[in-house]
Amino acid sequence: MLDFNQFEEKIKTINSNLRNKYKKYFSISNEEFLKSLEENVGEIENFEKLSQKELEKIDDLVGVDGSVNRCGGAYPHYIEMFQGLAKSTKYEEVYVSDIYTPTLNDSFEIEEKREKLLATIEIESALEYIKKRIPQVLMMDGGFIRYKINCPEHFKDLREICQRNNIILFGVIKDIKTGILARALSLDRSIYDRELLFNRFKIGQALLIKNEVNKKYIEKGLGEGFSSAFIRTSNFPGVVGIDILDVQENYLRFVSRLVYSLTPINSRGIPLWLDIVDKDVRITDELIKASLESYLDRDLYERFFVSERDKRTL
Repeated sequence: MLDFNQFEEKIKTINSNLRNKYKKYFSISNEEFLKSLEENVGEIENFEKLSQKELEKIDDLVGVDGSVNRCGGAYPHYIEMFQGLAKSTKYEEVYVSDIYTPTLNDSFEIEEKREKLLATIEIESALEYIKKRIPQVLMMDGGFIRYKINCPEHFKDLREICQRNNIILFGVIKDIKTGILARALSLDRSIYDRELLFNRFKIGQALLIKNEVNKKYIEKGLGEGFSSAFIRTSNFPGVVGIDILDVQENYLRFVSRLVYSLTPINSRGIPLWLDIVDKDVRITDELIKASLESYLDRDLYERFFVSERDKRTL
């Protein structure tokens, strides 16, 4: 029988350790904390949502996200399906897909390969959409750093096309892992912006980060960096991050208001359109299993991609 008492004591220990680690940051008053942000990190602004008239001027807003799912067992006996979706609020959507299995590769590059393929499929979805129609706004699910790391050439193509066609390109970051505030405020570098900003902002309040303290920024003229902001968009006390191309920095306030406008007040803080895209692009277990059973020879399917656990239900 499971010993819940052991779990209870360990969880209490974690709770105590977290309280001790963050005690001095939690105890700082909001007024003092926000003042230190304005002095050392960036400008704090209180935004209003875009008016209905302003929203109606956006003829074509496109949300982009990707999905991956796996069927099989341990390395190398699995197969992964990737799917990217560029979904317009008004026009036809564009899907791009890919598939990968280590059984056809010699190198042991599991997570690296997955990250590269997922980032690439998202960029390709955006590029395929732009080939058919030029949107006014292109909203990516996630920050730009992972594109620059995992598919730099594809991302370079996307940013150049967006600049050339006056497409506002930005990313919305749900799970913030940056340490911009810790660096700027000389705090413990193991503390993320997500924790420091939790329950610090009012709804609609944003921090527009100074480029000189933002490691994502590169000196102007090189066309390779990003400008960034944090904003609270709903009753949920956390913030989301925003990345925008450095050459489009003048749109950062507009984008912050747009993200705020697209987010339901009682949600987890993410623009509703990105949640819709996420749902539509998702590859379910049923879909990947049905696809493999339909298009792989039965002997190959069972030899390579049916795990020991799956065999219990065959």
